[in-house]
Amino acid sequence: MIAAQSYRSLTQRLSEQYLLFGLAGLFCFTLTAVYLSWQGLFLTFSAAAVCVPLGLLLFGSFAVRRTSHWHENIERQLTQFANNANHSVAELRPLPSVDPFAAGWNQLLARVHEHSAWNGVERRLSEALHSQQAKQWEGVFQSLSEGIAICGSDGKIIQLNRSFATLVKKAETKALIGLYVTDLLSEHVDDASRERIAALSASHATQVVEVNRSSDLSQGVWRVSRMMQSSDSSNPSDSIWTIRDITQQKLAEKAREQFVFTATHELRTPLANIRAYAETLSMAGDIPAEQQQEFYNTINNEATRLARFVDELLNISQMEAGAITINKHEVQLDRLLDEILASQRPLSDEKNQSFDYSVAPKLPKIMADKDKLAAALTNLVGNAIKYTPEGGKVTVKVDADATRILFTVEDSGIGISAEDLPKLCSKFFRSSDTRVQALVGSGLGLAFTQEVARLHGGDISIRSKLNQGSCFTLELPIR
Repeated sequence: MIAAQSYRSLTQRLSEQYLLFGLAGLFCFTLTAVYLSWQGLFLTFSAAAVCVPLGLLLFGSFAVRRTSHWHENIERQLTQFANNANHSVAELRPLPSVDPFAAGWNQLLARVHEHSAWNGVERRLSEALHSQQAKQWEGVFQSLSEGIAICGSDGKIIQLNRSFATLVKKAETKALIGLYVTDLLSEHVDDASRERIAALSASHATQVVEVNRSSDLSQGVWRVSRMMQSSDSSNPSDSIWTIRDITQQKLAEKAREQFVFTATHELRTPLANIRAYAETLSMAGDIPAEQQQEFYNTINNEATRLARFVDELLNISQMEAGAITINKHEVQLDRLLDEILASQRPLSDEKNQSFDYSVAPKLPKIMADKDKLAAALTNLVGNAIKYTPEGGKVTVKVDADATRILFTVEDSGIGISAEDLPKLCSKFFRSSDTRVQALVGSGLGLAFTQEVARLHGGDISIRSKLNQGSCFTLELPIR
């Protein structure tokens, strides 16, 4: 094989050929000159003596040219490759394998093409993978619940996600590119919050502020943060703005504060009454028996009120921990309803309310947790009585079909506004209506009732209009 032949360099091969043909020409010229001189014909055949060596030299030049032909071809291709700005390997062509250098060139070229092909495959795979990862990160960025906007050193938005656009009440994210983020945020907050945003924009340190959309807390509260991508304060860089809607958190905090206040009042009043009547009974010996019985009844009622409030606290604690459970067993509804209405009717009589009760004939027995169901129904009836003014009307109705029981409590009370209706079953929530705030309440009853309904596989629905009354319906499956 050609590859197995002994290697000789191009310089060596050319030198050998030039030397070979040069020596051959010199030898022929000397030999011819000596012979012609001996014959005395040198001058006659001098032209022939010169032509023979020159012919050998010309033939040698042709041989040398053929020897260097493949090297010139390779040199020309490499020169063109070097001068081409694109440097395409495809421009390099193989040579006929009749020379060891041509064979070596062809082998080198085959490996270059193979390497180039693998590089192309690797590049395309890398580009595809990078594109896929970019799409995944873009999807994550757009699906974040927090609003995020990336701004340039001048404060203009470069990129943002859908949550940011939604929070600032804009449908299209592209329409916000190029706007000043401070101007965009200032459109949706109150005056005091605009000052906080301006101070936030002026600072180069990472800061977090809370801003209100209006004086009404329920209209929205944002937690806005700004972080610089570079810590060098002398060289302004891009910044990242984030917005988180913390309205529900703030409302819950406010509701808890209200609950603490209410709980303190709920505990203090009955305890003060119990203490006062107990001290009177212990210190006065001439109290008539009838009045003593009245004092005992008051103490018992206040103790019952405390026990009920403690039960609400325990129930809400279980709800917060997700540990509230039910123990189902067969419940006789007639008896349960009679007990609940018997305990609530005196409260209605005190306010001279019309208290109506209707029940479907032959109510079926249901599988339920009797204690928790009784507490839930007591909450519904008690709220109807509490929030219905004197002389109003409260109606309790129980219907049944083959699969479910419907407990409906309707009143002619103060009603619920459309804004408060969706929040009514939230823990600790109480309406800002002054008529509601004037009455003692914990904001836990309806939240507990809804949880009981859910655990039984049922639901609670509410219909109400402000100043026209409310209707609560508790639906439970029979089995």
